Amino acid sequence: MHLFILSVPPTVQISLSFFSFFFPISLVRVTLNKKISAPVSWIQMSAPAVSLYAMTIMAQPSFEEEHPDINEYQRIHRMVYLPFMHLLFIAAVLGALSSAQSLYVRWDSFKKIQFSPAHAAFCFPTLAHANSIQAYRGAINSFSSIPQRSTFKFLLNSYWIFVLVGGTIATLIITVKFFQKLPSWTSVNLDGENEPPAPHETIMSNIVKVGDGWAHNFVSPVVLQANEAGALVQVRKDGRTKYVRTRRVTALGFEPIMDMIDFTNERAALLDWVEKNPPRTRNRTMSVPGFSVGNFGSNNRGIYTGAGGGQLPTHVAPGDGRNVTTPATERRRRAQTLL
Repeated sequence: MHLFILSVPPTVQISLSFFSFFFPISLVRVTLNKKISAPVSWIQMSAPAVSLYAMTIMAQPSFEEEHPDINEYQRIHRMVYLPFMHLLFIAAVLGALSSAQSLYVRWDSFKKIQFSPAHAAFCFPTLAHANSIQAYRGAINSFSSIPQRSTFKFLLNSYWIFVLVGGTIATLIITVKFFQKLPSWTSVNLDGENEPPAPHETIMSNIVKVGDGWAHNFVSPVVLQANEAGALVQVRKDGRTKYVRTRRVTALGFEPIMDMIDFTNERAALLDWVEKNPPRTRNRTMSVPGFSVGNFGSNNRGIYTGAGGGQLPTHVAPGDGRNVTTPATERRRRAQTLL
C-alpha cells in the first residue's frame, strides 16, 4: 500500500489534496450562500469529476517489467485504488446533487436573466461528471467483484446514461443559442452610455474591502466591483480602434451582469452590512488615510479616526441615469479596510 501511494504521480497527489481541502468548503458555501450565482454554483460539480478521472491514471498497468505480476497488481488495486474510487464517486454524486439544489433554489431569479455566455457553465461540468461516472464504471468492471447483473450496476449504468444524454442535449441547445447570440455580444452598441470607471476607481475599491463569508445576505464585493466597472470592449470610431468600458454586456465571465436596479440595491445592502460591522481597532499601522509619515504616531485608533483625518471625496455612481452623491462623513461610517 505504501509503495502504491508513493507511485501516485505528483499531479494526482496535488489534485486530491486541493480537492479534499476545498470541496467541502464549496459544498457548504453553495448551500448556505444564496448570493452565489447559479452558473458559478453549477461549476462545482466538475471538482470531484476531475479528481476522480485523474485517479484513473493509477489503473494503467506499468509494463516496465518483462512479465508483470498481474495477480499482485489486481490485489493492490482492490485494496487501495478501488476504495479511493468509491469515495470520489460519492463526492461526485454529492457535487451533482448540490449543483442541482443550487439551481433549484435560484431558479426564480435565474430564469429572468437573458441568455448570456455565462450559460456555458452548464455544459462542461455536466459532461465532465458523465466522464467521471464512466471512469468509475470502468474501475468497478475491472477490479470489483460486484455481479454484472446486480442492482447497483443497473442503477449506475442508468445514471450514467441519464447524465450523458441529458448533458449532451443541454450542451447542443446552449451551443446553438450561443452562436445565434454571438454577433450581438461582439457588436455592442455604446451610444448614449457614460463610460464606467476603471476597477481601481469604483466605489467598491475606494470604500468597501471586506471578506466574502460562507453565508451572507449580500453579493460579493468583487462581483459588485466587476459590475460597476463593466468590461473592456473593442470599438471602431472615426477610422480608429480603441478599447472602452461598458456595462452593456450580458455576462462578466460566468457571472450574468446585474441590471442597474439590482446592482444599486445589492450595493446598498452591502454598505448597510459594512456600517453594522465596523472594522476592529488598528494599531501600529501606516495604512490610515489622511496622515503623513511625519505626524503618524502609535496612538492612532482605527481608520478615519483621530486628529487630521482626511476627507473622502464625494462619489457619483456610474450609469445610474442620475447623480448619486454621498457625503464623505456618511461614507466614513461605512468604510472598511483589510485587517
